[in-house]
Amino acid sequence: MKKGSTRKGGAGKAAKKAGAVLEEAAQQAKVPKEVVERRKRLMKEAEVALGHVNSYPVLRGRKEVEAAKRQIMESYSKGDEVVRQFILFIIHEHLSKAANMRMVENFEFFRKMMGEKAEPLEVRKNVYRAMFNYSGSLEGTAELLFLLGQIGDTGAAKVISRHLAFYMSGEQQGLQMLRNAAVEALEECEAMYALDVLLSYAKYAEKNERFVFALRGWEEKVRKSQLGEEEKGEYISAINGLMMVRKERDVHYG
Repeated sequence: MKKGSTRKGGAGKAAKKAGAVLEEAAQQAKVPKEVVERRKRLMKEAEVALGHVNSYPVLRGRKEVEAAKRQIMESYSKGDEVVRQFILFIIHEHLSKAANMRMVENFEFFRKMMGEKAEPLEVRKNVYRAMFNYSGSLEGTAELLFLLGQIGDTGAAKVISRHLAFYMSGEQQGLQMLRNAAVEALEECEAMYALDVLLSYAKYAEKNERFVFALRGWEEKVRKSQLGEEEKGEYISAINGLMMVRKERDVHYG
């Protein structure tokens, strides 16, 4: 990061920039004005709602957070692909803050990052955000992961899998907690891609118990799905095969 740059505005600033880009792209593609306005409204509602989630527990209560999450899901369900990608983008931006959790984001940290010319008030604002933003905590990150699980489609599952790859890259206790939260979020998803992710990790991960447990929940969903009988059988066989491997391991090492 260049000296003098800041994180002022965080994901909100990035979201506004993305919104401007999307609006410009829509205009260039000659999208009808009413479609553009509808997209902007849904994006704004989701962005504000995510801000409410992020201000828990200092400025918002639990009921307000639950209402905000419902608003995000409503905007997502009503939106087209452009709106959905935007909502996934801003959630991804908040989840990405987990990369900074190993650093103590105090006044000195932000002053070095922002440069010596930065006003002390602006530096303190960044410290306050780091102190109080819900997405800057393990429990806040876990809740956002589960929100993606409730959204549950292929796009949401892919965002979860991207962050799961990061959580799997280290052995720190915090990353292990987020890994477990991501696995539970994939279990909550309805998209078959989430099952593909769980099967892959359960097959290749050294510590795969959480993935295997999540597959148990998926087995019933596969049986009730609209997949063809052959594809259902393939998935169920893959799940049962991993269950059997785990049982054999437990017997062998028990």
